[in-house]
Amino acid sequence: EVQGRPAGIPLADAGTASRYFSLAPGKRVLTASVTNARGVESKPVRVEVDVKPNAKMPALHLLAVGVSDYYDSDLKLQYAAHDANELKKAFSRQGRKLFPRGVIPVLLTDENATKQLISDKFSELAKNIQPEDTFVLYLAGHGTVLDGQYYFLPFEIEYENQAALREQGLSENDLRELLAKMPVKSLLLLDTCRSGAAITLAARASQDKGAIARLMARSGRAVIAASTKQDIALEGYQGHGVFTYALLEALKLADYDGNDEIDVDEIALHVKKRVPQITKEKFNYRQITMRELHGESFPIVRPE
Repeated sequence: EVQGRPAGIPLADAGTASRYFSLAPGKRVLTASVTNARGVESKPVRVEVDVKPNAKMPALHLLAVGVSDYYDSDLKLQYAAHDANELKKAFSRQGRKLFPRGVIPVLLTDENATKQLISDKFSELAKNIQPEDTFVLYLAGHGTVLDGQYYFLPFEIEYENQAALREQGLSENDLRELLAKMPVKSLLLLDTCRSGAAITLAARASQDKGAIARLMARSGRAVIAASTKQDIALEGYQGHGVFTYALLEALKLADYDGNDEIDVDEIALHVKKRVPQITKEKFNYRQITMRELHGESFPIVRPE
């Protein structure tokens, strides 16, 4: 999903239409079809393009969202807001070593992490992002599943019923629409399922995994996600959520190929290895992370 679908380009009878797409460097696939007034769609046409990098200097854009102090006090968490702030510091410190235009971080925590403000910040970032840039979205807080669809719970959630959650939560469809504004290499980091089971409305871990797996497949972005059960939902490790602790560790150490760059594959590998190890040692429960890495891996930071 480069810029969302459908594109909605009007086409007059026997006419032609064109649209410019801003594509990140690398191999890309575009698919086009035509639908008539009766809703009958043509056979799609698929085109593969190899986009060459330009001479512009890339930047790293980060939107870090963490909610610990929810409006509903019953949803209070220990580490989410702190983790978002620490992740922002780590990316700012290590990303500037790799990106010539630097790191452009946006931090939204607690009362500032509302559904509307998250959407607004996406729009602001989208105005300044360039095809050669990289985008990272980090979400920490409560997550749940309704009707098989994943929801991130922003600050203002008031749980009256499931209808209220559907209206107030940030659904996987919402996330896909927001990510469609970022036609660049993107990494989505979800530290939500570890706390999703802490609230009574949360679904079983298997349902969480199914919803996030679908989000991973449909978003077309690299996604790394945490997943836990109720018994360790609020514990954390060394002042962090376990997933984010391993993630921060990866940003420092995971240069496995020794090329002085830490890429998405290396981060995913490190988190996959460390999270089960930490949780088994501390909680006697093996937490298994999830990941979906589309296309070629890309560097995120330099090691410390």
